[in-house]
Amino acid sequence: MKIKEAIKIINSTKMVRAGLGKEEIYFYADGVDRSDYFLVMPQKANNWDNVEEDFEALYSITPKDLARVMDVIQRLLDTPVNERFPEKKYRLRWIDDQGHYKNYLNLNSNGAWVFVDDEIDAEIFTESGLEQLKKDNPHLAPAIDAMKEEVKGDED
Repeated sequence: MKIKEAIKIINSTKMVRAGLGKEEIYFYADGVDRSDYFLVMPQKANNWDNVEEDFEALYSITPKDLARVMDVIQRLLDTPVNERFPEKKYRLRWIDDQGHYKNYLNLNSNGAWVFVDDEIDAEIFTESGLEQLKKDNPHLAPAIDAMKEEVKGDED
C-alpha cells in the first residue's frame, strides 16, 4: 500500500483524518489540528512499536473508524518500506534540442524509437521501466541515463 493511498482511505471516513508530515503520518479526529493526534506513525515504520499513541485524543471517534485506521496502519506495516512511496517517473529527452522545442524519445508500438516535440506527448517511464529497458538494451544504458528527465508534479 502506498502512503498516499492510505491517507485517501482514512480521509474518506466520517470522523478521522490523516495528515502527512515530513517523516510521519498523523491520525487525528476530524475538526482538530493534527498536532492533537491519537496515532502517529513514522513513514518508514516496520512494526507497531514505532507507532506512538495518545488515546486521550480519540474524542468522539467511532469504533468503526478507529478499526479502519488500525487496519490501514497494519497494511502499511505489511508493505515493504520502499514500496510505500511513489516510483519516480521520467521522460527521455534528446540532448540536441532544435530551436525552442524540446525533443523527447518514445518507443512506438512497433518497438521503434520516434521523436516527439512536446513533453505532453512524451512517453513516461518509471524508474523500474527504465532499468528494464537498460537491461534489455545494455548498449543504450549510458544514453538512457544521460537523457532521463524527471517528471515533476505527477500525482500518480
